[in-house]
Amino acid sequence: MKPAPDTDTRSLQALIASAGQGDHACFAQVYERTHTHLFGVAVRILGQGHAAEDVLQEAYVSIWKNAAAYRSEVDGQPIQPMTWLIAIVRNKALDALRARTRRKESELPESGDVDEEDTETTATPSPSAMQLLEQATEALHIDGCMNALEGSYRQSLALAYYQGLSHTEVAAQMGAPLGSVKAWIRRGLDKLKGCLAAQGVVAS
Repeated sequence: MKPAPDTDTRSLQALIASAGQGDHACFAQVYERTHTHLFGVAVRILGQGHAAEDVLQEAYVSIWKNAAAYRSEVDGQPIQPMTWLIAIVRNKALDALRARTRRKESELPESGDVDEEDTETTATPSPSAMQLLEQATEALHIDGCMNALEGSYRQSLALAYYQGLSHTEVAAQMGAPLGSVKAWIRRGLDKLKGCLAAQGVVAS
């Protein structure tokens, strides 16, 4: 007997649906199958393992609470379960980045109040408050420009950029031809660059 096609994808959808009905065992399976990828998403945005772990925990709480709201298709556009999970983690990570930036800005000492010991303590390895502010600002611009993209462009770029999938893996995840995925990513990047250039984030 041949195995059913796309078993992993369908089973993940089924697990999320069951978790939405309060099945803790299915939710545990969702965690086991996805936490490695989702942790990578959080690390790419935050750059800190500790912060990424906190965000991942918050994300899974949100996933548990909102599992019943997951839909495999919205307005005729297929939404893969991993894409939905990544979006939750990405939003939580961006929220954490903004909060970290605000906290760092509020903790900045007045000029002249920094002694040599404080300078040595804060110089490394943490980024400066200005760097954090720049990262948060750039992340906000990227987030806004990503949301402005058409569905196929946005989904393919999210999989390639946030999850680090190859073109072939993105095609398999989306259930689309490889040629179409390559075109979506290429055009999506052009549109994303144009949007960021218009906001002064990158050079035109």
